[in-house]
Amino acid sequence: MRWRCAAKKNQEGSRYRFVGSMKQNGLKKSFVHVIQQKIFSGEYSIGQQLPTERELAVQIGVSRSLVNTGILELANQGFVRILPRQGTVVADYKRNGNLQVLSALMNCDSYRFDDQLLTNLIDLRLLIECESARLACDHATGDDLATLTALIHSMKNSTPPENAAEPILHFHYLLTQYSGNAVYAMTFKSFESTTLRLMRQHLQVAPDLPKSVKLHESLVHALELRDPEASALGVRACILHGADALKKVYE
Repeated sequence: MRWRCAAKKNQEGSRYRFVGSMKQNGLKKSFVHVIQQKIFSGEYSIGQQLPTERELAVQIGVSRSLVNTGILELANQGFVRILPRQGTVVADYKRNGNLQVLSALMNCDSYRFDDQLLTNLIDLRLLIECESARLACDHATGDDLATLTALIHSMKNSTPPENAAEPILHFHYLLTQYSGNAVYAMTFKSFESTTLRLMRQHLQVAPDLPKSVKLHESLVHALELRDPEASALGVRACILHGADALKKVYE
């Protein structure tokens, strides 16, 4: 009987330690995510020294020991550099970023990005989607183009305007699929959550939905004509229309 009681206590103790460990891991993950977003937004710029561990603990509301392990995790990921007796500084993640930095960027939920980083994201879309539009002229079927037209109808009837972000996102994702290049589609899909958030911002700060609809209609018309360059220019106009609107967020 005593053995059973001791075994039960050990089992409960292990369970509590496991739950406590899970909670700590969750808090550390949240702390790391917060610092990543501050770096991506430019609040903490490359080369800038971070606040002390004590200051970060107070600001974010976690223990100093958790901040310490979180900083080590950020250093392993390539976001920061720990300088002995000097503190922690933001690493040049743009030049030396690795797969972990890219993965964090794909899931970034910061309200705004560092200016250069936003420009880089827009350039990535232009690179992939303009070529996808050219290729879609050869690969997209009549049914594919009808699907794009149906999505334009959904955009047109979206209320409030930011609800059009999802059909717009799906439109552009399908365009990469219709290119016939699976890697283009996978790359676009990887940045889906970040792209959707930027599209919503565009439609909130400058909700010119009729113009967005018209630009997408022109793009589908160019695809129907099987005109590669007109299609590339069409998708470029769609992307830059949103990019110009986002500038208001950064003014």
